[in-house]
Amino acid sequence: MAKAWLGVELSDYERHVELEHVGQAAAIRECLAKAIGESRAKSVLYLGCAGGNGLEAAAGVERVVGVDLNPGYLETAAQRYPNAEFLRWDLNDGAPHITPVDLIFGALVLEYVADVEALLRGLASRVNPGGRLAVLVLGVRDDAPAVLPSPYSAALAGVGAEYRGIARDGFVAMATGWRIVSEREIALPSGKYFSELTLRPAPAQYTANDIRA
Repeated sequence: MAKAWLGVELSDYERHVELEHVGQAAAIRECLAKAIGESRAKSVLYLGCAGGNGLEAAAGVERVVGVDLNPGYLETAAQRYPNAEFLRWDLNDGAPHITPVDLIFGALVLEYVADVEALLRGLASRVNPGGRLAVLVLGVRDDAPAVLPSPYSAALAGVGAEYRGIARDGFVAMATGWRIVSEREIALPSGKYFSELTLRPAPAQYTANDIRA
């Protein structure tokens, strides 16, 4: 992930995404709860977990592993969710070294990975048979500002500079080892939106067109 995250206070990030005109934290919580409920996952890997936003929905999950680059974020997440496991890991080094899980979830994290396609290939071996990958990638309407005004803009300037937007179609083009099973668009305030995509590892018999359908 972008090294700039090491210099951002968790409180600044969380307060920013909780702002009413940003609305991202609430959407992430809803999507994580939905992914856990629909998949009936007994084990979850949370990519870029930060302080663990949304993990209250995993209270009944047998195994939860949260990964993040920032050790301070992980310390706070462990205090909030003592029954989960937390691992410091840079997703630019590939998929974390864990045993496979039923559900992998990531939101606003792939935008800070240099080689998303390589990471997705690695994640295909970290999911159990029948398991799922659920991701949220951020989209921006033509008339929306790229960066929303916020009291925390200065604190987040470093990570903003390292942000790489991923359009829905661009993500699908990189997900060559996965098959989309469902997707929806989630409107956010101020002209932004999440593309929520749920995928499963693509069997060998699927063609590229099948994966991108």
